[in-house]
Amino acid sequence: MFGKRSFYMSVWRWHFFAGLYVVPFLIMLAITGLIMLYAPFLERTQNSDLYYVEQVSDQAMSYEAQYNLVQEAYPDATLLRFYLPADSEEATRFQVSTGEGKIQVFVDPYKGKVLGDLSINDSLYTWADDTHGTFMVGVTGDRLIEVAASFTILLIITGVFLWWPDSSKSKLKAAVKVSKKGGRTFWRDLHSVTGLWVAIVLLFFCISGLAWAGIWGGKLVQAWSTFPMEKRASNLSSTLTHNDLNLKGVKQIPWGLEQAPLPESEAQGPISITLDDVVSEAKSMGFTQFQVHFPKNELGVYTATASTMGKDIKNAWDDRTVHFDRYSGAVLADVGFMDYNWFAKSMAVGIALHMGQFGVWNLIACTLFCLAVILLCISGVVMWWKRRPSNRLTLSAPKMPKDLVRWKHAVWLVLPISLMFPLATVAIIAVILVDNLVGLVAPRVRNFWAS
Repeated sequence: MFGKRSFYMSVWRWHFFAGLYVVPFLIMLAITGLIMLYAPFLERTQNSDLYYVEQVSDQAMSYEAQYNLVQEAYPDATLLRFYLPADSEEATRFQVSTGEGKIQVFVDPYKGKVLGDLSINDSLYTWADDTHGTFMVGVTGDRLIEVAASFTILLIITGVFLWWPDSSKSKLKAAVKVSKKGGRTFWRDLHSVTGLWVAIVLLFFCISGLAWAGIWGGKLVQAWSTFPMEKRASNLSSTLTHNDLNLKGVKQIPWGLEQAPLPESEAQGPISITLDDVVSEAKSMGFTQFQVHFPKNELGVYTATASTMGKDIKNAWDDRTVHFDRYSGAVLADVGFMDYNWFAKSMAVGIALHMGQFGVWNLIACTLFCLAVILLCISGVVMWWKRRPSNRLTLSAPKMPKDLVRWKHAVWLVLPISLMFPLATVAIIAVILVDNLVGLVAPRVRNFWAS
């Protein structure tokens, strides 16, 4: 069956329709991915006067005193988060919510003064992150990108099939070389060879990206992978989850905890523990680089997190989240990497790889991957443009096989995708319906659709 020309044409037709939808999204994801890789470095370089102190001394304000300093400077704001400085030359950072949005406030602990602030909502990274995840149109964008990621998996499967050579060595050698003839043959080879080299990595990025999506990720995989917080904490919030510690468009809480309810302090008291108490206790428990989330309400907790998601650490095996009673300071819950299920563990490691956090080699690899995806998309578009008739406007989809049994057989390649990803099912059915209904409409539409 797989050697028949009609089956090949059927697979090519599926590949074409999936690519028609996916290409704009892949280009957008690759470009915003590149921005997210380098935006943090750019921001630190442009605002070095905020991120770094002018002079280090032996006398530094306590963290609680710095907290109060920020509260005095922004009396109508709510302090959300504290970042432990990586070294003595870094300013202390606080994440603050104001009436105008979320900002980062920088404090010089030696001079005891607020250095200034930067908008989080208007930052380049937040813009790229929001575009990357929702196309900046909320739930609708999330669903569109979920379909695109699902269809990209279909592209990978059909693309590998179309590339697959016969068993002869000469054919295999030709399949991994780019022709020097030029024209459409050059672009076809460039497209197929680039796709071959990035296929596995692209599949990894699709799966990890889909794990954030609203349907397959939020409703299925993430719900199943969420750590059962009731195993560690007896008193849980009925309204707040760990996701409430995230900012909109900026996720920093471990994926496997987002949907888990937050613990609550067990009893109200007249005096709350200080930020210094939390930092000291976290360090004594083995934390090195981490951030502290402040209580959300009177029964809220202090939460110390060190995770690849928050970019605090590079080794996912050191992922850890600890909740402290805001009054007694007692540890209410302690969840680490080994407590995650296998998929949540994979996400913790995958996120670090996805964000290029394993050092310079990882950053370079992610950069090359994003550029390769852009090249893959551009070469596919150029190849299509060179194939279409130059004398008329037409979509030029690959011809539907005359043997429709083979067209139906091609469904077996997309069936696993439709079973695993619900929105892909809807999109695949839509393609089939449109493709079959076009023949029933006006000749002008049929001519545009035809090869």
